[in-house]
Amino acid sequence: MIRVAAEADWPEIVEVHRAAFGDDGDRVARLTQELHDDWHEPDLSFVAEEEGRIVGHVMNTWSWIEGSGIRVLQLSPLGVLPAYQGRGHGFALVRASLDAVRARGEPLLLLEGDPRYYGRFGFVRADELGLLPPPETEARGAWGFQVAVLAEAAELPQGRVVYSPPFTR
Repeated sequence: MIRVAAEADWPEIVEVHRAAFGDDGDRVARLTQELHDDWHEPDLSFVAEEEGRIVGHVMNTWSWIEGSGIRVLQLSPLGVLPAYQGRGHGFALVRASLDAVRARGEPLLLLEGDPRYYGRFGFVRADELGLLPPPETEARGAWGFQVAVLAEAAELPQGRVVYSPPFTR
């Protein structure tokens, strides 16, 4: 079952990310909490439940186009408990994010991740559409910085994306 995350879910959500990201778990758990505290949209944060337990989480937060007041939504982080991976929870969480962001009338959704996984949802390289990755991602290469175009007729913003402060700490 996928549902909007409730405030009471947050301690469990943070632990999902800690477990899901192995050696980087503490960093991702801290990032998740900081994004929750200051940057997320409550109606764009979703949990996956199985047998009454939260087993996955995704949130969507705001980033900006450098030198402009244009805000764009970014899907991050997405985590599923290791014992529940490969069961479709991640797929359902990404789909919930795309549907909710599209329903808000947003023209796009950004993310940084594996194109082999996210390509099935329609994500493509963002730089090919004029959205350049944030400086902190350049060392990892632009291949993983992707965008899903949600409104075909919309004019997409152009320029370098700037992550919210929790991503740069």
